[in-house]
Amino acid sequence: MLFSSNPRGDGQEGWNGERYGAFHDWPTWRALVTAAGFDELDHFYRPPGLPMEQQPWLASVWRKR
Repeated sequence: MLFSSNPRGDGQEGWNGERYGAFHDWPTWRALVTAAGFDELDHFYRPPGLPMEQQPWLASVWRKR
């Protein structure tokens, strides 16, 4: 099982304060993790209950094939 919570974005990478992030959109992240041998179980944006533009985190749950 793999749970990831990544900053959402359009493919850029870099530092945000003291954290380094790879800011992928859902189609790109899904393709990368699928190519690594995982099957998607679920994905969602965080924090819940806010408009999409206020949900900077892409969370996903995977199972290794």
